[in-house]
Parts: sequence; C-alpha cells; structure tokens
Amino acid sequence: MAVVFFFLILLFLGVTSANEKKLRESFLKLSNPQKVHQLYKLLNVNCIWYCESEPTENLQKLQEILSSAVYHGLDPESYKLPEGIDPELATTDTFIKLAYHLYYGRARPFELYKGWAVPPKGDRVLQVLANLIKEERLKDFFYELAPKSKDYWFLVEQAKFYQNLSDFEWRPIKTAKPLRYGDKSPCLDEIRFRLFLLGDLQEYSPSESFDDLLLQGVKTFQKRHGLPENGIIDQKTLAELNISPRDRLRQIYLNLEKHRWLPEDFKRAVVVNVPSFELFLIEGGSIKLHSKVIVGRNYIQDFRPTPMLYSRIESITVNPKWYVPVSISTKDILPKVKKNPEYLTRKGFRVFHGEGEIDPLQVDWSQYNERNFPFRLVQEPGARNALGTIKFNFPNAFAVYLHDTPERHLFRHTKRAFSSGCIRVEKARQLAFAILGEGWNDRRIESLIKSGQTQALRVNPPVPIYILYFTAFERDGMLHFREDLYGYDTILSRAFFGSGGKK
Repeated sequence: MAVVFFFLILLFLGVTSANEKKLRESFLKLSNPQKVHQLYKLLNVNCIWYCESEPTENLQKLQEILSSAVYHGLDPESYKLPEGIDPELATTDTFIKLAYHLYYGRARPFELYKGWAVPPKGDRVLQVLANLIKEERLKDFFYELAPKSKDYWFLVEQAKFYQNLSDFEWRPIKTAKPLRYGDKSPCLDEIRFRLFLLGDLQEYSPSESFDDLLLQGVKTFQKRHGLPENGIIDQKTLAELNISPRDRLRQIYLNLEKHRWLPEDFKRAVVVNVPSFELFLIEGGSIKLHSKVIVGRNYIQDFRPTPMLYSRIESITVNPKWYVPVSISTKDILPKVKKNPEYLTRKGFRVFHGEGEIDPLQVDWSQYNERNFPFRLVQEPGARNALGTIKFNFPNAFAVYLHDTPERHLFRHTKRAFSSGCIRVEKARQLAFAILGEGWNDRRIESLIKSGQTQALRVNPPVPIYILYFTAFERDGMLHFREDLYGYDTILSRAFFGSGGKK
C-alpha cells in the first residue's frame, strides 16, 4: 500500500526520475503519507508551499498559524520540519498533523481513561484544509477546525493572558496565621499586587492593611477557585495564590485538549462537571437547568472516584430500591451493623442469603468481613433510602448512576466529594420532569413519589449524558480553576507534556 501511495504522490508532484530517490526517502519518513496524497488529490495541484522551488504566500500564513498554535495548547516545537525530507512534502505532512491535533486532540483519551467511549467526531479535516487553501482562507484555520464552543475560545484568550503573566516572578507567599479583615502584615501588599495581576482586584495601590478593597478581591479569588467565600486568607487560599501562572497556563492547555475530545455541539444532553460539582441540562445550546451535585470521594485512605464517561439516560426510576454493591455493604454498612445490630432494620434494609430472605437480628455479624461476606442487602423505597426518590439509569461499565439523596445538608459544602462514585443530584425532581418532557411537572412527579410504588419511566428518546472533568472553565466572564480531584489531569499532563509535566 505504501508503494502505491508513493507513486501516486510522484504523479501529482510531477516528479522526474532524477528526484525520485530523494522523494522516495522523504515519503517513507512522512507521518501521514495517505493523507498527504489525499490532500493533493482534493486540491488537484502539485505544490502548496514551494512552487518552482520558491516559497509561496501559503508558507508565510502557515508560519503565522504555527506561532498562534501555542495559545491552543499545541507547542510549535512539535511541528518543526524534520531534516532530510523534501520541504514541500514535509510541510504538507506537518500541516495535516497540526490540523488533526487541533480537531481531535493530541492525546487518546480512550487509552488514558478506562471506559471513555464518547462517539468520535466525523473526519472532515482534509476537506476543510482543501477548502481553506482553494479559497485562500488559511487565516480561518483555527476557526474552522478548533471547537466552536465559547468556553474553548475563552480559554484560548486566557492562555494569552497567562502567557504574559508567566514573566512575573511568583515566589511563595507565607504567613504564620490566617489573615482576616482589619489585619496588618507585610505580605498583604504582595497578596494585593498578586490579586491585581490576576484580575481579582481592579486597582492597586501599596498597602499592608486588610481593607475593604482587599476583602472583595480575596472573596472573588476564592469564588474563582471553588473555595468558601469567607474572605479569610487561610492555607487553602494561600496555596491557590501560590500556584504560578506557568502552572495555570499548563492547566488551561490540558482543558483546551479535553474540549477537542467532545462533539461539536450538545443539542440536548446532561453534562456533569465533576471538579466543579455541577450538573447542566443543555437544550439547543442553552442551559435549561443547573444543579449542584455530590461526586465520588478523593480521600487517600478511601478513594472512590467518579469516572469520566458517555452514555444515554434510558429510564428514570421513581421510588427506587437500592441493591447495595458488595463493596459498599462491607466497607460502609457492615461496621455500623457490628456496632448496632438494629441498624439494618432501622434503615429499611432487607437481607438475602442464597435464595431466601433472613432476619438480620439472627446473624452474628462479628464473624464477617470483606473477604467472606455472603449476603445481599436491599434497601426498600422510602424516606431513608440512600438513593432518595429518583434514580436516573444509563448503561455503563462502572455501575454508576445519578440519583436523589435524603442527605440534603451535604449540598451546603463547597467541596462535595462524599459519594462512592455515583452522582447525587440536588435538583433531581426538576431534572426528571425536564428530561421526561411535555406533560411532566413537579406535581405529577410528586404524585408518583407519594404512591410509594417503584415505577420505571422510559425516556424516549434517550438523553445523552457526559460526565466530564474540566478544571479550568468560564463562569460569568471569569476564569475558574478547580482541584484535580482524582489525578485525571496528572494522567493527561504526562501524556501531553511528558513525564516532567513540562512542554
């Protein structure tokens, strides 16, 4: 096959026998020989960048594209022309490589993250490139191939901003105790200037006092970083302030990459962003519903991450029973039963062993552990049920789902990593009737809940659901950053920047 493409390229380039050997060597070194051939065929030309050994205007435009690629998280150093290859072919090969990286991303998410199965975008790259060249519109390269979402382009602009900030020295700021409104400290002036550079303070004048202006700047900064907006410069706030613009720029690049993995638009979908603990129902490009969510734990001693995945919500269960996974039965419930044998009865659990149901008060729970637990626990519907009154079902390899919760107080927390991997939704009822569509409202859902009966409601057509992991995003015109809860960014950083995490 390679030989066939080689001779086709020779044909399109009008190569003489004198140059054939050199071009053969060049062809064998190309990254995408088939795509190189296809592009020349679409254009029906034999040169794009060098015609009669002279550089064309296209070459200058490509150089401008390469210099702007850095703001999309694509390092121009990765697209330098290799030596020893015919410059026309090498430039075309590099051009195609850059285009595919911009459209699909550099990393392969399905190789990095178990279960990633988002439907890939249709391949329109070569046709777009051909059109841009034919119509002399290479200046539209990024507009045509980069994600169209305003969130993506906001991050591109922020990349430019943080690239400039990277020139500032960013020494760690230290304080012996939390700083509050009214305090005085030499480091407050440094904090004030840093907040001004980051845009959280609109003006700067030297001061070592914690005044009204600084208080507002601190609260804005805390809001942008998912911290409690208490206006106190504590260790968590200081830790975020000490993250350098260069590291933030790298974080922006990682999130630009994640945008490239997604469909070009969300016509109707449920989108969960794990690091910000939020859910969105999107319809027609607009947010129809927003809800707080609780996601999987990130404790070192009890790590239960919520996975990134794509699926479709096929049904909604009202008054669900909870068929407790063995891992939760042994890790979470068994220790409570050992302390209080009446725990299961009080919480509405039924216990099954083999083919039949048994009385939990007749079991000597002290003899069981994670290795020999033979029981199946089922929690009946009701006010005590851990799934609440609504459960959203979508097939996936992780046995996770969205559900309601009786523990409403947990939504008051800023960081909400409390679950065993499933996602608890604050506005579960509103989401249910919004997904079910016409004819459904809060009153009708409430009537089904009050019946106490478990009922499955089919969602037709099924609604796509994306559980995503953005740690840098736009909100109300401001750039927000969030913690890398599960180390998913670290995994991507190694693939994107190498083991050192640097470009």
